Amino acid sequence: MNTEKIVRTFVEYFEERDHRRITGSTLLPPPGDSVLFTTSGMHPLTPYLEGRPHPLGQRLVNVQRCLRTTDLEEVGDATHLTVFEMLGTWSLGDYEGPLSLDWGYRLLTDGLGVDPGLLHATVYGGDDQTGPDTASLRLWQGLGVPVELTVEDNWWSNGPVGPCGPDSEIFLWSG
Repeated sequence: MNTEKIVRTFVEYFEERDHRRITGSTLLPPPGDSVLFTTSGMHPLTPYLEGRPHPLGQRLVNVQRCLRTTDLEEVGDATHLTVFEMLGTWSLGDYEGPLSLDWGYRLLTDGLGVDPGLLHATVYGGDDQTGPDTASLRLWQGLGVPVELTVEDNWWSNGPVGPCGPDSEIFLWSG
């Protein structure tokens, strides 16, 4: 399977679930933006993640070219690139994590043919201010996916202020 087929399958899968495809932003954000480069799929969507209505609705899918400017020491290993395309789905107040995770699992296993036995998930384990993400934990356990609770790697944010919260990641063991 090649990159083009993966991208096409991803976008079509979520379009079938009523997501509207939006165009990715350029690598150079518009004047006045606080960042030098677009470093994540969510960066161009920040105003909508903060509550502004998106003109195309609450369910979006995109392919965003990104330039890594953080954790540069990781670039060159088996999992970190300098420039990459991030595939993203966005629920702007429409549905929550467990449905998104279930769709991601089904995309991988049914849409892309990944062996479920090769999957492993991580879930936010909580800290002294925020409890663990039990909804995501239950979802992965119900699907039979091995899951690990973490704190550092499963808290998503857009910097020191702004949208933030627990996240869950799914990994494909490659050997």
